Amino acid sequence: MRYLLTTVQGLEDVVVEEVVERLGASSARSAYMSGRVVVEADVAPSALLALRSVERFGVFLTSGAFSALGDIADGVRAVLPEVLSYVSPHVTAGVACERAGSHPFTSRDVESAVGSLLKEAGVAISLVDPDIELNVDVIGDAYYVWLTSARRSLKDRPYRRYQHYASLNPVVAYAMARLARLRDGETLCDLTCGGGTICLEASSVARVRCICVDVALRHVKGALENLSAAGADADVLWFDSTKLHRALRPVCDAFIFNPPYGVRIPADIHELYRGLVRTMELLARPGARLAVVTPRWRAFLRYFRGEILERRVIYQGGIYSSIILGRVK
Repeated sequence: MRYLLTTVQGLEDVVVEEVVERLGASSARSAYMSGRVVVEADVAPSALLALRSVERFGVFLTSGAFSALGDIADGVRAVLPEVLSYVSPHVTAGVACERAGSHPFTSRDVESAVGSLLKEAGVAISLVDPDIELNVDVIGDAYYVWLTSARRSLKDRPYRRYQHYASLNPVVAYAMARLARLRDGETLCDLTCGGGTICLEASSVARVRCICVDVALRHVKGALENLSAAGADADVLWFDSTKLHRALRPVCDAFIFNPPYGVRIPADIHELYRGLVRTMELLARPGARLAVVTPRWRAFLRYFRGEILERRVIYQGGIYSSIILGRVK
């Protein structure tokens, strides 16, 4: 069975790694910053519900390059018999287009062109709540055609009872935990934990001890609520992380966190980042790793004196951010 999996742009290789590991996929291919991975795996669609690096998934039909909207329509026309095999006289269909990049047409133009093809084939179209959703995603100079298998996004984790106002996408949190190469028995420190997403996702990567820290009491309470909903355990501290070295000895094998980047924080971002780096240096065990995500990566690296292993660009919510992977000095 061929599936198309969507993820945060820039994390495609993490999806490939997970599907090979968890599903035993026979093949998996992707294009960098497409947010799309095509997988061949001998598993039922329900098996994909356990994936944590994926936002949505469905049955893959075709993909290709294009130079005009007509090329996309031709691609859909070629797989129309397969689309029709999922349709009965009492089934309605809808068309959805997610588009990223600069094009001489809109998402609505794509939906209209493909919808016309379905109408010509005798398919009943619903604009409100179709039984079947045909996705025609246009990313850069490539298009992907697929049928939705699950309407609910997998990033909507059931443990999220408390929603932080700047909550991190769990898919990104999971990817950071994998990229940090967490190992069983290690101690993970999240210095700006918010709702506890990073520790909750890390617990699915390795059996680690989590230390969650936040300066805001409401976020500490929220993290405890989410941890309880997930049946997970962590040490949750209401504390200023820039002074955490006054309360803890060096216990951290990995630091994974999503620091504020200046939009909703009144403090000086440079002062904060300088303080967080100092805390890491004082709490790190030998060889401690780092995975931090921020759009203000230059400000962070201005103070980080450890070894930089990788700066990975991701795109989500209309913002380019960087995941910094390294070793703490």
